Amino acid sequence: MVLAVSFSIKKWELKITGKGVECNDICGKKMIEGQVTGQETAKSGVAMVRISGAGVRRLREEQELTQLYLATAVGVTTETISRWERKDAPTIKKENGLKLAEALGVSLEEILVPVEEVAEESVETVSHSDQTFVSSVLVPAAFRNKVFWSIALLLGVFLLLFLLTRSGNEVTSLAARRIMPAHVVAGHPFPVVIAVGSGSEKNSSLLLKEELPAGSRLLRTVPQATMVDSNLLKWIDKNGSGERIFAYLVTLDPDGGPEDTFSFNGSLLIRQSSRSEIQVSGRSRIRLLPFHWADSDRNNVIDDEELLAVYDDFGRVDGLGVDMEEVESIWMGSGYHWDAEKTIFEVIP
Repeated sequence: MVLAVSFSIKKWELKITGKGVECNDICGKKMIEGQVTGQETAKSGVAMVRISGAGVRRLREEQELTQLYLATAVGVTTETISRWERKDAPTIKKENGLKLAEALGVSLEEILVPVEEVAEESVETVSHSDQTFVSSVLVPAAFRNKVFWSIALLLGVFLLLFLLTRSGNEVTSLAARRIMPAHVVAGHPFPVVIAVGSGSEKNSSLLLKEELPAGSRLLRTVPQATMVDSNLLKWIDKNGSGERIFAYLVTLDPDGGPEDTFSFNGSLLIRQSSRSEIQVSGRSRIRLLPFHWADSDRNNVIDDEELLAVYDDFGRVDGLGVDMEEVESIWMGSGYHWDAEKTIFEVIP
């Protein structure tokens, strides 16, 4: 809806359009400029935006997302998300607004305060001392109908309870398992796979976090991680169902002795769930030893079963970059040994 109203009250001259609010010096133009776009700049120079608290809450509930999910995606607390939703038009950092919009699956403009509402607030603030101003000119009658909104709210509550009841049983079967070798040579790349299964064919959004140990160097992620912050990986998957695979290729460069042990830690958060984050199960520790990571029994031979295990666990991840040629060459030989000076595996014919 494009709003265009022009009127004059005493010496006040005011014009409201879909692009903004114009007025003479008497009505105080500086009180209105910069407020109708929903975007502002704080005194510190940080870009700020005014979001619709009710709109954010409506989008979250329509998608059955929890406040914990949004808080984790944006990087704030659940109390902050709750405070934003309770206020009509809270002002937040534009950076947080962009993260919030991404987590909700919409553009930033869709969660900003509508132009018409900001214009109405500005006009009412300027004209507060003049009782002759008729606010009903700017506010449609439907917005003042308490019965209409009471009924709509009641129906919304019943719909939300119905959806939560239906989805409750599906969330309980969620699980995430990490697959990785038990050992590796320092500086030699090895793969890690995290398999996530919900036990349901229904699409559900999830947030997966994986914390790498100190001394690790990330080479590649599949699919591309949504965020890589130091040794913390984050994936946001919005439209998946059934089993989902997340993988990465990494090396370990120790500061200590040849048998250092490194620990990995991961957690999973899925929408429709208000529970705490689910910890990733499976192998979580790896040792530095002079054996190839595919040689699970550490006998300097990669046998048939070990080769098939590599194919099953890591070979199905396209684009990960696992050196299958090296694994197969060792399998075809009679054995191997690690040459520390050349930093390569020597294959024994």
